[in-house]
Amino acid sequence: MFNTGTIVEWCILRQTGVDHVEFRRVFWSFAPSIMGFKHCRPVISIDATHLYGKYKGKMMIAMGVDGNNQILPLAFAIVENESYASWHWFLSHVKKHVVKDSEGICLISDRHSGILKAVNEQGSPWSEPRGFHRYCLRHFINNFNDKFRNSQLKALAYRAGSQNQIRKFNSIMEEIGMINPQARRWLERHALDRWTLAHDGGKRYGLLTTNLLEIFNSVLKGARFLPITACVQLTFYRLVHYFDVRRPMGSNAQANGDAYTPHVRAKQVALMSKAGAHSLRSFNRQKGIFEVITQKGKNVQVVNLEQKTCTCGKWEIFKYPCSHVLSACAKLSLNTWQYVHKCYSIVEYCATWSSEFSPLPHEAYWPNSSSIRELVPNSDLKRDKKGRPRSTRLRNGMDIKERKKTNQCGICKEHGHNRASCPSKPRRMDA
Repeated sequence: MFNTGTIVEWCILRQTGVDHVEFRRVFWSFAPSIMGFKHCRPVISIDATHLYGKYKGKMMIAMGVDGNNQILPLAFAIVENESYASWHWFLSHVKKHVVKDSEGICLISDRHSGILKAVNEQGSPWSEPRGFHRYCLRHFINNFNDKFRNSQLKALAYRAGSQNQIRKFNSIMEEIGMINPQARRWLERHALDRWTLAHDGGKRYGLLTTNLLEIFNSVLKGARFLPITACVQLTFYRLVHYFDVRRPMGSNAQANGDAYTPHVRAKQVALMSKAGAHSLRSFNRQKGIFEVITQKGKNVQVVNLEQKTCTCGKWEIFKYPCSHVLSACAKLSLNTWQYVHKCYSIVEYCATWSSEFSPLPHEAYWPNSSSIRELVPNSDLKRDKKGRPRSTRLRNGMDIKERKKTNQCGICKEHGHNRASCPSKPRRMDA
């Protein structure tokens, strides 16, 4: 009513002869987020988190990322659980209200069975060629580790998934195969473009995991104890804060004459310092074809400016020039910023956060609902146990736990005890 364009979709149970309706699910998405997503990277991360209030349930979240590597929450839902039915319902509304007619959107998920079924079914807008589905690498490697229980294999598998060059990926896979051939076969049974950066084709814009979304989940942790109305209000005011803070950041950057976001400018400055150490062999100046020899590793990469490719893969993956491309541009005295994707521009950043929210007046001015007279909760979801439910997340294989460092004694410098319990500690003599 007070923020035009905001979407709310209900899933309720009506029974004949009863005045009230039973709550099942609700989906909501704020208009500024919907409009802002048009100017972000075409990537959406999805996840679900537990509710800890009087009733059980899950909050589903879809999130985008702007050109400055900042999160843009796109849509939310309260559902009874994670299943094919609930994920299909949520993703259908994300497509209808947020993505709309846009094609080629990349969806990153934790591979929940309900998501896989919804995404891979015939006619899904998230399957090629209309869209792309990619796996969160952390969740994928955790599934791998659950099967093989080997920290060395886990580390190698993560390295394989995060490599940008196919030759490096192949080398790591060979190493995995030498340790455990079955582990390599398990990895290769899954489509390489779903979990590896080297075979991704640039669809995920370098975003390997759903970590940014989980950071937002931690921001909402307090909201998960609240009744649903208060929970929705908290998401509203959180978005109001994001837009209010980031809108002037874009305006100030434009006033300073910046053409691109601080995120990509910092990346380019760091890469430019590396580019100065490369040496080049020119093969076709007109087409911009060069062999680039790196100083550190003496590796050779081939750059083709006309086709916008580099054999290191980073240009295609991240959508901004790598150090090899910058070296070639310097040789030809070209403006390197012409090769940076427009999603990183300040113009697109400002457009992402330009929309405004309207304040909510006192409840006395709210209109009465014309469609729902009385809404009652789903009694099946009421918690049986008394007391406060556990809110601390159980640690699992995704929590990369370093070997605990033992105490070092300040007296004898040995490990395993401290100064108070040191056997070499001088003892006070009785008088």
